[in-house]
Parts: sequence; structure tokens; C-alpha cells
Amino acid sequence: MDPSLAADPRGRRPAGSRRLPAWVALALVVAIGVNVRAIFGVTPPLIPVISDDLALSATTASLLTALPVLAMAICAPLGHALSSRLGTDGAMIVMLVALSMGELSRLAIGSAVPLVVSAGLIGGALGVLSTLTPAFIAHHLPRLRGLATGIYSTSMALGVAVAAGTAQPLAGGLGGWRVALALWGVPALLLVAALVAARAKGAGMPEAAGPRVRLSLPLREGRAWFVTAVYGVPMFLGFGVIAWLPSLFIEVGISPARAAVNLVMFQVVQLLSMLTLTPLTDRSPGRRGVFATVMLTSTLGLLLLTIDPRALALPGLLLAGFGIGGASSLALVKVQDEAVSPQDATRLSSMAMLFSFTAGALGPFLMGSLKDLTGSLVPGFGLCLFVSTLSLALLIRMHPAHRRPAGATTSH
Repeated sequence: MDPSLAADPRGRRPAGSRRLPAWVALALVVAIGVNVRAIFGVTPPLIPVISDDLALSATTASLLTALPVLAMAICAPLGHALSSRLGTDGAMIVMLVALSMGELSRLAIGSAVPLVVSAGLIGGALGVLSTLTPAFIAHHLPRLRGLATGIYSTSMALGVAVAAGTAQPLAGGLGGWRVALALWGVPALLLVAALVAARAKGAGMPEAAGPRVRLSLPLREGRAWFVTAVYGVPMFLGFGVIAWLPSLFIEVGISPARAAVNLVMFQVVQLLSMLTLTPLTDRSPGRRGVFATVMLTSTLGLLLLTIDPRALALPGLLLAGFGIGGASSLALVKVQDEAVSPQDATRLSSMAMLFSFTAGALGPFLMGSLKDLTGSLVPGFGLCLFVSTLSLALLIRMHPAHRRPAGATTSH
């Protein structure tokens, strides 16, 4: 008897009886990464025109980035519950449909409140998807976790870069900012079709067998809090800088078109960082050196942007982008360092993303509030510099990856 059939008393082959071919799984990882970050690229270049059209203050405009991140934090733990009921692939399909509908709904938005609400709904879907992706990688690409995680992180940065670079041309040529925002619902639907096709061929992840286990966040485990801190810093910095970098450059006299190009460059250097640093973890268990590199680099870049964002724009954004991008992708590797199974990866990811995305939401919001209080975005970037400097203390506890045998338990 085929052992793959034995797990199903009805004699059907379970959905997760086969892994996807590596190249297909990697292609899907790229598509997922692009979709789960595009909103954070398409919105910042359009904030000036959206603010003018809808009469938004800087604090309200900050919610277009901050609220999706906060919703990601709140909804991240739902990934475990949904994957237990539907399988990881099934949960991804449901959330991608929700993402697409939220993005397409922006075609009909005519005031600030529904725009902000749609941002929150989109963020909720993104939070669940972000939690599920490490388990997707662990199942389909168990021997290429570092490479796949680097590709995933790179794809997220690529999504931001592509969205940022095309936002203004699309808004100018296709009917305004509403169309530019809504168009990102189309690639989400295409990804739904790809995952449905893979699942139909028996290459998806199965629904959980046995009783459904309620999610229990590892709140008493030191490893979980450390991973959360490591992931929280680049979330605070990354979302804050992405949200306000174009506006900072416009504020100091740089043209809107050049400010958008600078945001794309910020994302491109993140791609470089992710591509060069994260795959190294497949060959070396060391962590402190690479983390020290990215933390120091981000701190120096933010220092330059705070001192003189006009004259030092290029070196500042390049250094900050390299450091923040590298730190965010290495943090994802650190989650998988500590995980003993795909389920444990989801559990750790749920906690890390719950608190880290909350920190990420605070970045844009606090920077927008400081803008309203002081009339300038420079103090907000000074706040990011302060957080980046404090993050250097995390190096004290940064250790090599723990290599545990399958099925081992943790004692943290």
C-alpha cells in the first residue's frame, strides 16, 4: 500500500504528500514577497498628492503606513489557527484573496476614513501571510532555508522598489492615485491562481492531523523575546524610513521625482544586502559579525540623514538601506535558527511579528507626530538614529545558530 495514502482514512492522497519542485517553490516565495510589501512602496511617493486631495495632516497620513503595520501585528497570530484548519497553502490562498479585494476596493475611495480602513484590512492579510511564509519555506525548501529566506526578504524589498518606482507614473498616466494603489490587487489574484493549481496537484501542505491546537505564544521563553527584539528594530526603522523618506527629501528641496528615485535606491541597496548576507548563513553558523555589520551601517546612514538630508542624501540612504535590509532578513534567519519544526517556526514567527510589527507601526506614526509638532521630519529621523544606536546592545547576546536534531525540544 502507498504509505502516502495511509495517512488519509478515505484513501485519498493528502494535499501535502509531495513538495513543490525547488524552482517552483522559490518562484512562489518571490511572488509572495513582492505582494506582502508592495503597499509600503506604492503609498509613500503618493502621500503628498493624497494629502492634498483628501486634506490629511501628517499624523493622519502616517496611518496609511502605520495602521497596516499595526494590523499585521494584531493578525500575525491568526496564521497558526488558520494553518491548523486549512493547511498553510489554504490559509495563504484565503489571505491573498482578502489582500486583493482590499487593494481593488481603493478604486472607489473618496475620503480619508475608508482609505485608512482599507489600509488596516490589507495589513491584516499581510500579517497572516508573513507568519505563514517561514512554514512554507521550511516545508518546501528544507535544505535551502537560508537561501530561500534571503530570496523572500529580497523579494519584499523588490516589491517596495517596484511599487515606489511605478507609483507616480501610474498615477499620472492611468487616472490618479486610486488606480495606482488598486492595481496591486491584480498580482495578488495571479498568485492565488498559482497556489490553487499547486494544491490541486497534491503539492501543497496538508491540513493539520489530529485535534486542533490552540496557539500558545512562547511568552516565557528567552529565545522568543530575543528574536522579537532582533526583528523589532529593523521593523521600526524600516517602516519609519520607507514611510517618510521621500517626504524628507521633498522637505529639504529635492524634487518629488528625485525623491521617488531615492526611495527606489534605498530599496535596491536593501536587495544587495539581502542577497549577499543572508545566503552566507547556510555555510556559517556565526551571527555576531554579520549583525554587527548591518547594525553599525544602519546607524551611520541614519546619522548622515539626520545631520544633512540634502547634501548627504545619497550616502545616507545607501548606508541606511544596506543596514536595515540586512538586519531584517537576518532576523528571519534567526527565527528559523531557534525553530525545531515548521510548527515551531510558525509559533515563534507569530510572537516575533506580533510585537515587531507593533514596533513597526510606531515608527511612521511617531515620525508623523513629530513632524506635526516641530514642522520638520528631521527629528523623526533623529529618533530612528537613537533606536538604531540602542540596538547595538543586542550584539552582547548574539550567538551562533543552535543546530538541533529533528524532534528536539527547547529548554529556553
